[in-house]
Amino acid sequence: MSTVSNAPADGFKIGPNQTLVCLGDSITQNSVGYCPMIAALIAASYPDRNIRVVNAGIGGNKIPDLLARLDRDVLSHRPDWVTVSVGINDVWHGLNDGGKSGVPLGTYREGLAELTDRLVASGANVVLLPPTVIGEDLSSAGNVALRDYRAAVHAIAASRGLLIAPTDTDLDTALVANLPTVGGEPGKTLTSDGVHLRPAGDAVLAAAVLKTLGFFSGGAR
Repeated sequence: MSTVSNAPADGFKIGPNQTLVCLGDSITQNSVGYCPMIAALIAASYPDRNIRVVNAGIGGNKIPDLLARLDRDVLSHRPDWVTVSVGINDVWHGLNDGGKSGVPLGTYREGLAELTDRLVASGANVVLLPPTVIGEDLSSAGNVALRDYRAAVHAIAASRGLLIAPTDTDLDTALVANLPTVGGEPGKTLTSDGVHLRPAGDAVLAAAVLKTLGFFSGGAR
């Protein structure tokens, strides 16, 4: 079970001089995406805590890629906190070739379980981020295929007592709200191409993660 050590009394779970690593794919890697948003908001609201945020996202990554580089890109930083966002490419890459370029659900589930277990064993507090969307139509083939992968993330979090950010439900809710399209592809509101997030989509993810970490509990200044 992931434990929150030395949690400050104000509700925000990340303590002074702690390190947060954001692990994921291109959605995480984005230099103006949700991970930099989180870093900027933490720095502005808790300047005295000296919290370090490390972006460990690499475009195109699937669960086997994250496992392969876990020691180098995450554990080497001795993180106190790690967010894990993976699953989009595991499904998306296989949609047009019968799943050959994707990652089967069983392999994904086993890989994510191993990843979280290694993180917990290292002493890190883990926050899982269920996969976002593949197309802005929630009934699309990609989003239907993604449901079981999202469910796997929730099951792993529940079985291990891990924190889980509502990145899936919050983004779905924002899509159903039918926000106005500004630039990007016609009919797109939170993504540029149905997968990669625009600032509005990244803001939904950042808020979901920070909410899970107690950032909005009233202690920020």
